[in-house]
Amino acid sequence: METVVVATIPIDQFVLEEAIERVPDVEFEFLQSAIHSSKSTIPFLWTSTSQPDELDAALQRDPSIDRVRRLSMDDDRGLYEVDWTASAARLIDEFAETGSVLDVRGTPDHWEFQILFPDRATASETFQAWRDDGIDPSLSRIGNFSCPEDKKGGLSATQHSTITQAFEADYYKVPRGTTLEELSSGFDVSHQAVSERLRRGHSHLVEQLLSESTTGAETRL
Repeated sequence: METVVVATIPIDQFVLEEAIERVPDVEFEFLQSAIHSSKSTIPFLWTSTSQPDELDAALQRDPSIDRVRRLSMDDDRGLYEVDWTASAARLIDEFAETGSVLDVRGTPDHWEFQILFPDRATASETFQAWRDDGIDPSLSRIGNFSCPEDKKGGLSATQHSTITQAFEADYYKVPRGTTLEELSSGFDVSHQAVSERLRRGHSHLVEQLLSESTTGAETRL
């Protein structure tokens, strides 16, 4: 049965370590559509900080970034377009290819990943491979993924339809069988709109799953 895992890793084992150290209150969030492949899709980052100017300077100097451009800033929340260095891109791809990455968030303490695996055995193999590579994940939540047809998992009709079509088109496989652009053509909306539908639907399903899980923070695969 499909398994959702919430795992954390230290900030020095992923990207943006120096930016986080220079701006201690910053929080990062990868856009879901940007996570799958840093080679074919330019990643975008949401940021939250009380020091936006300091964050601009920190991102410019961070060794995991080749080029960065701020696209918007509203109060303390900003959107950045990032070109990663080759080594950072390889690292992002390593994490992205472990399963269907639903969410990635960075805080001053750690990076948190929400990943959907086809089963617990695959999740266990993946995290053992991480450990073999010197990455030290801590698993905070593990749960089974389910979405009863009669209740649609609490999703809106639009979210349910979008996730269903994405699944049927092998969007969640590695490598993916379709792109956001191809999915959006079937809905006659922009690929950004499809990305947002998927992201909100994933967030709701993960929240629902984790609220029902009785697995504690001490759980280990």
